[in-house]
Amino acid sequence: MTMQDKPLHKAAAAGGSDQLDTEELVRRGMEILSKRRWWFLFSAMLTMTAAVIITRHQVPIYRATGTVHIDLAPPKVLGDVSEVVQLGSSNFFGTKAYYQAQTQIMQSRDVATIVVARRNLARDEYFLGLKNTEKPLTRAQKEEIIATADPVGMLTGRILVELGEDSAIAKVSVEDKNAEFAKDIVNEVMEAYRDRNINRRKRVIEDAYGDLHKIHKDLTARKQSSQEGLYRFEKEHDLSDNRRIMINERILGLNRALREVHTVRLRNQQEMQQLKKFRGSRDIFSASAPALMRDGLVGELKRRYLELQIRKKELDATYLERHPKVETITNQMEQLIQLGTKHVSAMGDAATQQYMAALAEENDLIDQLEKSKAEDSEIRLTKINHDKLIAQAEEDKLFYEKVAKRIAETDMTKEVGVNNVTILDRAVVPKVPVRPNVQLNLLIGGLLSLLVGFGVALAVDLLDNTIKGRTDVEQNLGVPYLGAIPTFLPSNAAEGLPVPEGRLDLYAHYRPNSRVAEASRSVRTNLLFMRPDKPLRTLLVTSANPREGKTATSTTLAITLAASTGNCIIVDTDLRKPRLHKVFHSVGEGGLTSYILSQDPLEKFVRKTEVPGLDLLTCGPLPPNPAEILHTDRFKQLVTELMSKYETVIFDSPPVEIVADALVIASLVDGVLLVAHSEKSKRESVASAIASLRSVKANLLGLVLSRTAARGMGYGYYYGKGYRRGMPYRYRYAADPEKEREEQDRRAREAEADREDAA
Repeated sequence: MTMQDKPLHKAAAAGGSDQLDTEELVRRGMEILSKRRWWFLFSAMLTMTAAVIITRHQVPIYRATGTVHIDLAPPKVLGDVSEVVQLGSSNFFGTKAYYQAQTQIMQSRDVATIVVARRNLARDEYFLGLKNTEKPLTRAQKEEIIATADPVGMLTGRILVELGEDSAIAKVSVEDKNAEFAKDIVNEVMEAYRDRNINRRKRVIEDAYGDLHKIHKDLTARKQSSQEGLYRFEKEHDLSDNRRIMINERILGLNRALREVHTVRLRNQQEMQQLKKFRGSRDIFSASAPALMRDGLVGELKRRYLELQIRKKELDATYLERHPKVETITNQMEQLIQLGTKHVSAMGDAATQQYMAALAEENDLIDQLEKSKAEDSEIRLTKINHDKLIAQAEEDKLFYEKVAKRIAETDMTKEVGVNNVTILDRAVVPKVPVRPNVQLNLLIGGLLSLLVGFGVALAVDLLDNTIKGRTDVEQNLGVPYLGAIPTFLPSNAAEGLPVPEGRLDLYAHYRPNSRVAEASRSVRTNLLFMRPDKPLRTLLVTSANPREGKTATSTTLAITLAASTGNCIIVDTDLRKPRLHKVFHSVGEGGLTSYILSQDPLEKFVRKTEVPGLDLLTCGPLPPNPAEILHTDRFKQLVTELMSKYETVIFDSPPVEIVADALVIASLVDGVLLVAHSEKSKRESVASAIASLRSVKANLLGLVLSRTAARGMGYGYYYGKGYRRGMPYRYRYAADPEKEREEQDRRAREAEADREDAA
């Protein structure tokens, strides 16, 4: 899943940005292709082969095509005669919808049904696929298939209709492996669509003709009924203009007379009310009522009364009140008052009678006027009803005439076979199949093979969870990357002196200028930079699982440190399967366990090696309880004593995931170096080992990859011995490092087996 650099599937998240670095993606893709090239080539070749085989076995399919012209309106052969059925569309905005509908009609079951019936496809064994079976069918089997088949549905699925943009030309196509059959079906479909269009028109005209006759019959009855009703109405009612004029004149005369009588009545009523006030009154000669002032008798009586009143005043001045002359005048005045009172009462009675007469006359005029108005309203209502009857009769007549005209037009157009659909080009037998397109298939197969090949390579790379590079170590495991030790290749004579048989772990000693030695020195430098202020005195080298290059790495690193400091010791703390005594061909008795279980001095068990400046403390006799040995104070004393005597102490311990010995030692040393086999160690296993070391608060310095392979874009270091003018410092790799590494592993396993047998 991981490459040397960032994984491909995490490239989008690099730098917290959603933008991809195209050059980075291309580079990583090339790395995947280079690393998984055999997967890529195999998958691509397999896909391309499948494409070729599929193309060769495809049955040739031919496409026959014809064209149909669909006009918006058929030609007008009857001049201005209106068509009963409108073929096409006269609406500008409905034109597009009309053409889309026509394409669907050509692909409809209606058209397909006509074609199936004309060509008898319901029993056509070729069309139903009964001739294509590998095993011949019996007649009963064929009849059963024919009975259950849907030839109309089969045909509709094979009709292809293409309508050009803003075009009235439709292309009708059918594909089949029989070119002649495809041509016949296309022509039959176009003819069926054309005939269906005109038959639909005729069918609709016939239906409309029958409906129009029914409507015409109903309208004839309605027209006659409305005319008869109008005649009866006019006969029953006098609607002449003379009658209306007489009634209007009468109403006008009555209105004038009513106004006059009304005025008289009001005047009489006023006089009656005025005279009513003076009925029985003695003071009539002093009243100022207009009715009294207009009356001549009242005026004469008033004059004589005033004269007597003047004479009485003259006599009163001469005579006493009882004087006969005075009494005579007084009696005369009383007679005048009584006479006036009677006359006023008579005037009041006369005014009342006049008022009543005027009131009666007014009421009579009002009655006559109301009757005249009622008669006028009746005439008006009659006129309205008469107008309604006239309008109904005219409407029935108009509808009758329209339907009669439409029947005549239908009679004229029902036999005229106009059509807006024309077969423009009939289909011909196609010569070249449309499928398979060999060139296109091979092109698609080539592109698909590249995609499949890259996909398989990417999938294999994503599923690979081994540790292969710096990114795996730093990003996925979260520990520093200290370097990589390449695979020991003894056959590469260009790197230095030959490596003796069985001494492969001392490769850096025999070949100090090799890429292994250079890589080891790089690891050493990284370790020194890890603690620049405090020298690294004690170092534990361990791994997660066995056979990950832990002992070879610790030995190579010890050789490098010895060459640097001149005073280094490597201690074999693997108390179960020690190997350092075999690596250095150490002889003698005693070792680490002997020192811990005895009181002998350390110098008794430390041995010199053939590497200058490097001493060795082997494991010694294997104890029954290795973990308890490492927990003793004597072992802690050993660590302290070694630090006092040597510049650097390297402890080679067993794997962390197998036993807990390395965890015990990790708490006593300055730092821990974890070794992982490049492209073999599983990330989960190494992560578990890291977690175990951190759980005991070990100072994990980092991780070193062992047995890395040199590839075109792979891992490991191999410095060249020279420079080129104008060229940068470059890596140089062995001719075929994969094969050499496999050969070296095989030889190492055989040598290890021989040594174990000898032991």
